[in-house]
Amino acid sequence: MLTKLIIMDCFLWAGMILGISFLESWVKFRAPTLVKPVGLDVGRTVFRFFHGAQCGLLLILIFLSIFINLEPIQWAAIAILTGILILQLFWLFPKLSQRVDAIIAGNTPSNSYIHSLYGIFEVVKLLILIIFGWTLIS
Repeated sequence: MLTKLIIMDCFLWAGMILGISFLESWVKFRAPTLVKPVGLDVGRTVFRFFHGAQCGLLLILIFLSIFINLEPIQWAAIAILTGILILQLFWLFPKLSQRVDAIIAGNTPSNSYIHSLYGIFEVVKLLILIIFGWTLIS
């Protein structure tokens, strides 16, 4: 039963990443009447709440995993997910939020790799969650 809950947690989290990071985050900018500063501010708000949801899903994953027999590679996957989320919460998101503040203030921030790195981390989390969940199904 616990394994099934972990599988559900993994795929729910993966689905949320697909929906928020890979769909909502760029679709909103296709709306012809949405100006960039408003879209960025909405995105920042969505991601702030999404980070809270991800922390909850990570805590559920860790808690449930304590009670089943995971392989060391699976614990490594959980550690990587935890590390990525910590980096996103405490380093990347604040940097991105500063860029949004600058754009809302009418400034043009210099080019940065931060957004690309955030996206790469989202892809890595997505792959880890799918593989982790799939290994538990097998």
